[in-house]
Amino acid sequence: MEIKKPSIVYRHGSGLYVNLTNRCPTACAFCVKKPWAMNYHGNNLNLAGKEPSAAEVISLAAAAWAAEPFSELVFCGYGEPTMRLDVLLAAARLIREGKAAPVPAGLRIRLNTNGLANAVWGRSVVPELKGLVDAVHVSLNSADPEQWAALMRPMEPWAADGFEKVKEFIGEAARTLPETFATVVEGNGVDLEKFKALAAALGARPRVRGRLDDEEKQ
Repeated sequence: MEIKKPSIVYRHGSGLYVNLTNRCPTACAFCVKKPWAMNYHGNNLNLAGKEPSAAEVISLAAAAWAAEPFSELVFCGYGEPTMRLDVLLAAARLIREGKAAPVPAGLRIRLNTNGLANAVWGRSVVPELKGLVDAVHVSLNSADPEQWAALMRPMEPWAADGFEKVKEFIGEAARTLPETFATVVEGNGVDLEKFKALAAALGARPRVRGRLDDEEKQ
């Protein structure tokens, strides 16, 4: 069977998604990348360690826009985008500065994240997103720290205070960025009312996501 070339950008819905890295500080219990063999709806998201530069991302986004415009650029692949924060910021900045033509400078840019960037980088990274990222969707998944740990399965050294760091990130994003969602995957025994209450307390909008493993992978 032919193995498709790794996809750095891929379309989903009306958006163009950017697959920056396969590295991640969590090994979520509901993640489909291993069961789906790094495939997502016909796209091979296995970068095999060959992570793209900001220039490569922008070149591919420009080509995709020329073929058919998209509603937003979404940093989301089979890995945590903020593990490559410098590349994420550089690519977003090129768009904002009008250096990604024909992609418009005002294109909506969204980040899907597990919220551990502050823990990974040892500083608050949210101010660095201001003016570059319009929306952030944070995979919080529970209001209970023990359940969060069981579902997200954070790796060392981020496990001990990971839940608090994610809450910190969400709160900062809600105060700084135009749009912040805290998301939860349905099922998993999560108390959705408590989850929604926590999201609201942090200043974020709650969003319940369907399970990817209920979808067809092709």
